[in-house]
Amino acid sequence: MRRFITLPITLGVFLCATTAEATTRYIVRLSRGVTGVHGTSVPLTMPSSARIVRTLGTGDLLVELDSADPAVLAALPGVTGVEPDQRLQIASVSDPLWPRQWNMHDPRYGTDVEVAWAYTRGAGAVVAILDTGLAPHSEFDGRVLPGYDFVSDADTARDGDERDGDPTDEGDWVDPGECGARPARPSSWHGTHVAGLAVAGAGNGKGIVGVAPEAMLLPVRVIGRCGAWDSDVIDAIVWASGGTVAGVPPPDRRADVINLSLGGLSICSAAMADAIAGARARGTAVVAAAGNLGIKASSMSPANCPGVIAVGALARDGAQAAYSNHGDGLTLSAPGGSGRGVDADDILSSIDAGRRGREREVFGYSAGTSMAAPQVAGLVALMRSADPDIDVDEITRQLVDNARPVQGRCPKGCGAGVMDAGATVDAVVDELTRRNEVR
Repeated sequence: MRRFITLPITLGVFLCATTAEATTRYIVRLSRGVTGVHGTSVPLTMPSSARIVRTLGTGDLLVELDSADPAVLAALPGVTGVEPDQRLQIASVSDPLWPRQWNMHDPRYGTDVEVAWAYTRGAGAVVAILDTGLAPHSEFDGRVLPGYDFVSDADTARDGDERDGDPTDEGDWVDPGECGARPARPSSWHGTHVAGLAVAGAGNGKGIVGVAPEAMLLPVRVIGRCGAWDSDVIDAIVWASGGTVAGVPPPDRRADVINLSLGGLSICSAAMADAIAGARARGTAVVAAAGNLGIKASSMSPANCPGVIAVGALARDGAQAAYSNHGDGLTLSAPGGSGRGVDADDILSSIDAGRRGREREVFGYSAGTSMAAPQVAGLVALMRSADPDIDVDEITRQLVDNARPVQGRCPKGCGAGVMDAGATVDAVVDELTRRNEVR
């Protein structure tokens, strides 16, 4: 059963400074030709209640004041302004459901995204989600690029036509006996859930936060009523990465990373491999869910295609999830939830409340490698935002080199370890700084 919750809209802000203690430090701005120390310029004479701590890089002075009114500083000749030296804190997230997003912030089992956010929240990067499409949801307001519907079978598309420029999720419910399903199955809103994990907006007071909350979202519909055809996914990969697909206008922006939370038990076909190789050549990284059959990841396509970043899932206790594919072919792992029916142990994200068609936006829990992969895709967006020139091979290397050890049991192999957003983005920024110093 799909579990979802509704939530009243509340306002959220980022905490940037604290006034819990009395201000005794001030930044004193000086007119040109005035200094706080003796030299060739006219020195500033401080009252006995003030002490110059140092001169800042801007030429301003940092001054400590002993229980006196800062107006005594403002009144000094040559002073053009006095500002409190505020004590800043790490930006906290006040979206109402943030406390339930253990996968993002748990000190032992989370992905350490708040450290990465000190550098970037994904601005300038584009994440393409190739999935069931996107249900309207305020978590993505103002950040959705024009996408495309690549479902070529009008019967399974449920929108009355074949391919078109509307990637809206029409629902993937099935009646008993359809698509091999014995009981009826409600719509999953899978693409919306996946997109939320990658790029849901922070500080908007709506509910959750994605790994790259300022990145742009490129929604691409490839899954209809009974799943997705390889041929549709192949065309969608080419298109989202900026390649040419006959009869389809090019995207406004090429994706920096494509997320594929889908797959089938097969070898990687030559056509799929070519599409992925072409995407990588155009500068688009490809992330794929490793699969939920509890077998070797090398058995599942497209996760087993050359160059793909294949992602396994970890449970709430930090161990490899029982359902997750593993071992050979796995690049790294990320939190995917336990999948045992306990909401708090699974992954919360954006969905629609409708059992068939769309009704209203809500938030719901799910588990799987489908939930793990978009968190890695969001991290790739942070990497590209921090360094727009980082290439796809370097992206994979940094993900692998900066993954941290799995904190629970993983006897069958979890790849390089657990995605670590903070360490990875920190390494990318350090590498960029070194590169710039050499130039």
